[in-house]
Amino acid sequence: MARTPSNFDLPLGTTCPAFELECVLCNKALGRDDIFGGVDDQLCRKGLLVAFVSAHCPFVLHMQDAFTALAKQYAGSIATACICSNDAQQFPEDGPEGMRAQGIRLGWDKAFDKNSEGCTIPYLHDPSQETAREFHAACTPDLYLFNAQYELVYHAQFDATRPYRQSDANAGVERHPTIHAEAHGADLRAAIEVLLAGQPPLPNQTPSLGCNIKWRD
Repeated sequence: MARTPSNFDLPLGTTCPAFELECVLCNKALGRDDIFGGVDDQLCRKGLLVAFVSAHCPFVLHMQDAFTALAKQYAGSIATACICSNDAQQFPEDGPEGMRAQGIRLGWDKAFDKNSEGCTIPYLHDPSQETAREFHAACTPDLYLFNAQYELVYHAQFDATRPYRQSDANAGVERHPTIHAEAHGADLRAAIEVLLAGQPPLPNQTPSLGCNIKWRD
């Protein structure tokens, strides 16, 4: 699993690519505009967070609980959707069944309050990998935050923490108290707060780092 950074191939200000993919949690095809209504959003939310993730990637497993907590905290202001684009033939755990188990375990299938319907976080399967290519996604996790006009305002890391893996120990890498700490989402949280305050995007954005997306041959 190559350590792969996110890229800058989708510049800030770019319109969120349209997509329609099957949600493994509600068994419905959901499009971008079904998940977030932009300036006409019925729930008056101010943005859309799209995250390319995986059911097996250690970088995702490291941050998925903190990511879920953050997404639920801002669910009234920011719509969130997760997408898995990994080739399920190479990695069956990233197929619909593995995705569904992950989403249910994290509570993505539950509405964020008693007055809401559907999933808190739709989990979309991208078997053709066309959506990943439209976003120029490179790794998991790869995070994209868009404003109410569907303009990209943040494409960077969740936070500065990273998992401490057995391969790190085998390579003689010492555990760092800050880097190899529990994920907290400080960078993404700051970007969301700036968006909700109506301020310009953060000028300094550190690329995400994770496993490369498993492209089909």
